[in-house]
Amino acid sequence: MQSPPGGKSFGPVRGVRISFAASAWPKPLQVQAKEISNLTNHDVFAHLLGPNYANILATRDMHPDYPEQVIGLKNRQWTHLVGTPANHSEENSVDLGTQAVLKLMENQALKEQQPGLLLFASTTPHKITSSSACAVGAATGIKCPALDIKAGCSTGLYALVTASLYAQAGLGPVLLVAAETPSKYANPQIPETVMGVGDGAVAFWIEKSTEETGLLGGYLGADGELGVLVNTPGLLPPTPEAIAQNLYAYHGDTSSLKEAVPARYLAAMQGALAEAKLQVNDLDLYIPHQVNRQLTSKVAELLGIPPEKQFHNLHRHASVAGAAVLIALQEALESKAIQPGHRVALNTVGGGLTWGGLIWQF
Repeated sequence: MQSPPGGKSFGPVRGVRISFAASAWPKPLQVQAKEISNLTNHDVFAHLLGPNYANILATRDMHPDYPEQVIGLKNRQWTHLVGTPANHSEENSVDLGTQAVLKLMENQALKEQQPGLLLFASTTPHKITSSSACAVGAATGIKCPALDIKAGCSTGLYALVTASLYAQAGLGPVLLVAAETPSKYANPQIPETVMGVGDGAVAFWIEKSTEETGLLGGYLGADGELGVLVNTPGLLPPTPEAIAQNLYAYHGDTSSLKEAVPARYLAAMQGALAEAKLQVNDLDLYIPHQVNRQLTSKVAELLGIPPEKQFHNLHRHASVAGAAVLIALQEALESKAIQPGHRVALNTVGGGLTWGGLIWQF
């Protein structure tokens, strides 16, 4: 199969390691006079369609169990109740990112340390022109160079590559923060899309190492002509007309997106493997973008990766957009699914379109 245009392989970036990681989640959300930390599929359907949602779904040839049984969605955490007016008193991506950093810095080994660089990865920043990375620095008392990264749902993967390069070049340790609040942009007119988003944040401490750990090989790609397949089409600054047309909520061409995505997952992973001079059997764990369990399991099957070597957390958090793959990486580390010496593959496709694959030696 010929690889889609727009991709480039690279690597290795050895001598760097992920030393610490921590995640953060929104505070409980007020839903129908109840405070809910984890919104279930029932909670979302009832909010969008009312208590008789099962009957309404039946008229659309959809069963209430469809999100869990077919896509793999069960719970999610939100900062914003989709379909309600925007409220700036709610937590934003900087708030969640700050919480993740503060939790990370509780590690005794980091008590007196300052990073050499702060990277903030998000597709849902808190302001249009301000640097979210600088805002996190201000909220945490960190003073160092800081920059933002945005690349659709491949944002986290692109950011991990960027952090590795900076750390290896000596501008480290790197504090990598990925935080997302897609609940603020979910389209209430498309219940299936609303069901698929979750909010959250993760922080990593990435530094030089004397061992041969780090990025063994990677592959990044982009094709701006396909950006219309999934996007928020409203231009900035917002206009009353664009707001009235709901242009600041997620839109897309689902059928065309489904056609475009699989080949890019495969090309990215195959490119990363080739650059690392590895075979699929050399991988210990495969962590895809957390967006659709059926899709990513099929990609893994086409790659030849068995279920026991796949890591999924979609059922716990839904899709946390550009932070999803890094949150999954953090949970895999925390659960000991990743052990020293393991080779772990990350694989994403996101809005832009962007796509990527990398293999990390732990």
